[in-house]
Amino acid sequence: MEFEVSTELVGIYLEDAREHLAVLDAVLLQLERDGPSPDAVGSLLGPLHTLKGNSGMIGLIAVKDYVHRLEDAFTRIRDGSLALTAPVLQLLFEGATALREAVESVGASDGPERDLAEETVALDSLLAAPAAVGPPVPARETPASSPAATAAESEAPESAPEKGRTGRAGDPGFVPVRSSLVRVDFAKLDLLLNLVGELIVHRTKLTEMGRQVAAVVPDAGQELADSVHQIASVSTQLQETIMDIRMLPIRHVFERFPRLVRDLAHSSGKQIELVLQGEDTRVDKAVIDEIGEPLVHLIRNAVDHGIEAPEARRAAGKPPTGTILLSAAQESSQVVITLVDDGAGIDAAEVRSRAVERGLVGADEKLTDREIIQFIFAEGFSTARAVTDVSGRGVGLDVVVQCMERLNGLIEAETIPGAGTKFTLQLPLTLAIITVLMIEVGGNVYALPSGAVVESLRYRRSDVVQMHGRDTLRIRDRIIPLVHLADHFGVASSTKGEEAYAVIIGRGEKRLGLTVDRLLGQQDVVIKALDAVVSGETLGVAGATILGDGRVVLVLDVAALFEGSRARGGRGAARPEAGA
Repeated sequence: MEFEVSTELVGIYLEDAREHLAVLDAVLLQLERDGPSPDAVGSLLGPLHTLKGNSGMIGLIAVKDYVHRLEDAFTRIRDGSLALTAPVLQLLFEGATALREAVESVGASDGPERDLAEETVALDSLLAAPAAVGPPVPARETPASSPAATAAESEAPESAPEKGRTGRAGDPGFVPVRSSLVRVDFAKLDLLLNLVGELIVHRTKLTEMGRQVAAVVPDAGQELADSVHQIASVSTQLQETIMDIRMLPIRHVFERFPRLVRDLAHSSGKQIELVLQGEDTRVDKAVIDEIGEPLVHLIRNAVDHGIEAPEARRAAGKPPTGTILLSAAQESSQVVITLVDDGAGIDAAEVRSRAVERGLVGADEKLTDREIIQFIFAEGFSTARAVTDVSGRGVGLDVVVQCMERLNGLIEAETIPGAGTKFTLQLPLTLAIITVLMIEVGGNVYALPSGAVVESLRYRRSDVVQMHGRDTLRIRDRIIPLVHLADHFGVASSTKGEEAYAVIIGRGEKRLGLTVDRLLGQQDVVIKALDAVVSGETLGVAGATILGDGRVVLVLDVAALFEGSRARGGRGAARPEAGA
């Protein structure tokens, strides 16, 4: 940039530019799929014009000039004087990629800005070529798509005012423009939500006090109860409103993937169609910010390892074009994201062979196919024999698992050889106010994040089996290591009979059983951080919350419980094949 602009203005520019670049990608994909379209070409010119004006406003002259040339190219496509051939489309796709890199480099704290000289020369050569003969595409009026377009319009030559319009506010032709949007820093929403969390805690305490007063002074207690009820209603609406403000449609993540799949398919010589479902599912922005990277890895994995080449698909009796289905849906307090491909599936024998090579499992150890498949989530694991731009380095699915662990989410993999693979991700809708399962151990109450709870069950102590020097339970086709929370916290269990309760928790693809005395039900809580001296892996405590009666309840740290289980049980107890 030729002059200094404020960080805030750069941030506003980047957010606006990303929206316009998303439109550019979407239109290019539509043109490649459907051919020239009046609606598609027309819908793009407005965002491009706005992006050009905004770029010039903050001094990005190279970006501004390149976008101006893009406008010329799409105008010629619209008029039919530029044939939309495959080489032209590829040039536009490459230009869109370079343009995105140039825009993103503006917000980078280090490194030079992306130079667009090579792309500009290529586009100039395209525009200088003789006009191709083709039917003109009817023009469509494209209004500017953001308030920043006011700056963009200032570049256009002034035209003569229309009759009856002088531009003054008192004239009938003057139409004032008002925006219904306000940009708010996400940190302020976090602060507001924390304050609401405090309000909820004290609301719960006030409700309990109202019950106590009503028991002693019925009349005064009833008035207090009515007031508390009103406060509870308003505070609940306030909490729901703030939570709704934080929620965004998951399309903000999904919309970047059609272009990704198109480029990966083009570079690998495959034919792939990406189908998106449930883009309107709303998720907390904190989850939106985290989930993008793991989904990229899953899609790259599906393209490289899942979908076969057209010739191989024809030989297997499949259509030459493979399909990847990415969907999202809300289920209770969770969002479930599934990614399904109709490719070759996962070869359990190949996975086992690579696991044996890496020493993850013994050659003679008996494992089910389901247990073998879990090795694909191991750090550095890859079945690719050669390193490519897409895969082979063993970095991918382990990144997905790490993200699931940070978000207290779960991931499952299912596969049918020759038919395809399905990955299911379960994530909390929000990371702010969480739902917990209240459990009792040795007379003490603890809170366990419900997002990590797979199931709860009653078992007989005679069903416990010793493996690798530790207690385990077989649940269906998995061996689940057990952690006795009474022993973990150094308290005496109140359950002495043959039957006991266990809560099965998940972390990524791993499973762990926690033995408890009682299950007390679910509750929404606000977690308060604790000092590192009394939290972390040693105790397995993530924080604390306050109940309505004033009691402080410790919130268990799922990740720390798994790490503690690994340390106590040895390496073999926490391996994927053991079901942990």
